[in-house]
Amino acid sequence: MFLNIIWIIPAILFSYRFWREPRSLWTGHLFTFTMLMFLATIAGLSIVSVEQYINQRWAIGVALAFLALIPLSIAASTLYLLFNGRQMMVYEGRRLANLLSLLYGLAVILAFALHFLPSHSVIRWISTGLDLAIFYGSFLYISHWLYSIFYNNWPLGYEPDYIIVLGSGLIGDKVPPLLAQRLDKAYTVYENYDRKPTIIVSGGQGSDEVIPEGLAMARYLENKGIDRDKLLMEQESRTTFENLTFSRKLMEDKDAKVLVVTNSFHALRAGIYMKRIKMKGRSIGSRTAAYFMPSALIREDIALAKMFWKTHAILLSLIIFPSIIGFAIDGIHWILTHLPK
Repeated sequence: MFLNIIWIIPAILFSYRFWREPRSLWTGHLFTFTMLMFLATIAGLSIVSVEQYINQRWAIGVALAFLALIPLSIAASTLYLLFNGRQMMVYEGRRLANLLSLLYGLAVILAFALHFLPSHSVIRWISTGLDLAIFYGSFLYISHWLYSIFYNNWPLGYEPDYIIVLGSGLIGDKVPPLLAQRLDKAYTVYENYDRKPTIIVSGGQGSDEVIPEGLAMARYLENKGIDRDKLLMEQESRTTFENLTFSRKLMEDKDAKVLVVTNSFHALRAGIYMKRIKMKGRSIGSRTAAYFMPSALIREDIALAKMFWKTHAILLSLIIFPSIIGFAIDGIHWILTHLPK
């Protein structure tokens, strides 16, 4: 049926793109677009079927029900962001990085409230600009979230020669839960491949850490029963890019197949860095607490936006440019009408 073309063509493009290079943000955006088109097709086919087999009035009711899901999903998501912001403050503290979901929810409420203020050109164009920015940011967030689920659950498809575990910070000389999740995931993969891969634990020593992360991570895995000769330690890195770059130097075969283990929200960015340094393989993420995901994904989106800031600047300019032009026209009109006669 003709409606199926709406999602089949994007699905074919995504499949080809994913086969060629899954470690790509734009592959993720194409995946989300395909899912949206699939849902639109399901809605369209449902309306057509109801009209064909029942009557037009019922078809209109079904269409309105689908349309009602849009504001309901926005309202539910906003409430969840506010609730999650409170959770983050209780469990993780009041640092700015932990308040991102709360701030995002408040921004959505502000954008909604601006539509009820008295009509004024300045307020109107601020409201339009904020609406577009939230729409753009929401697409990036949803795209990252959906593709992360798909990306992390896709079968590996090869046997890694090396497993690189990325550090995430220590508490003194202890491995905290977030880092333990990564190490446990690496241990599981190591066991699944009959203890053949070499594990590289990567992380330097922060100002508040007693020992380098790499050393603490190696000790953690040794306590789980991994032989010392199957472990390599990288102890100088401070960033994800350095984690991968410095770890690659420890590999005897620079073209070996690698599996990078991090947390689920971080896996895509780690994969993008792998591609940049031409490291073969892919990244996967360990399970992360549900309450931690919204703020973590927002932080990752900000980091990814910095990586591809030129592209985002161009796209945002194209989206917001009409609002800027409209604001300028209103401003010129106001000046002209208030000039002394």
